[in-house]
Amino acid sequence: MRKLSQRYIVPVAAALAVGTALVLVTVPLLGLIVMVVGVLGILAGLTRQDVRLITQMRITAERVENGMIPDALPTDRVDELGQLAAAIGRLGKNDPTAEQANTDPLTGLANRRGVLQKMDAAFRRSQPLALLYIDLDKFKPVNDQYGHEAGDAVLKKVAEIFRACVRDEDTVARLGGDEFIIVLYGLTEREMVEERVKRIMELINEPIWLNDLRIKLGASIGVTVAPQDGASVEALLQAADETMYAVKKAGRNGYRFYS
Repeated sequence: MRKLSQRYIVPVAAALAVGTALVLVTVPLLGLIVMVVGVLGILAGLTRQDVRLITQMRITAERVENGMIPDALPTDRVDELGQLAAAIGRLGKNDPTAEQANTDPLTGLANRRGVLQKMDAAFRRSQPLALLYIDLDKFKPVNDQYGHEAGDAVLKKVAEIFRACVRDEDTVARLGGDEFIIVLYGLTEREMVEERVKRIMELINEPIWLNDLRIKLGASIGVTVAPQDGASVEALLQAADETMYAVKKAGRNGYRFYS
């Protein structure tokens, strides 16, 4: 393992060697300037990198302490700070409490807290994304006619449908009741997003069978795209929620892009 001290000593020693050579061979003043500027520049650059990593580790540790799943830490460092970063990163992955706090117990999807955390991380990375705010149509009669056990079974099947419509890197979440969110990371072109939405609409309109029960649902979907439709997670969610309700007012079982 390369020690943290070597990270500083080797480049500083190289800068001192170059400066000394210039002092001895050419103009002494020039050599001293090169030596001082070189050493200070190296120290400043390395210190900024280390402070950035230490700040990331602090934020990660705080998120784990608060029961949140942290973002991945860089693991390419092979010194003491790299080992510490790797150890802190493993804390979040191995913390079942954090996983449970961010997971919907019925469907196994991310819950509101989990999806908001993932979206917040995407916003911090300035990663573009598309947000689908989905409210199921005709779900309430399922609970009323067949009971909550049947309703829960339908929600599980809906979760499977939504999972089948997205990539592994995307997020499907259940906010509660019959409201869901799908986050498509890096997918902002209207044609590509609309293709996914149409596929969701196609599958959700197919009958869902519970033994001999035939359940027919629909979905109202509001679509927003970051960053143009919202400068924050809250603003993007609000825009998607309003767009979804506009679909419901227009007759339900459809989708609309925010405008």
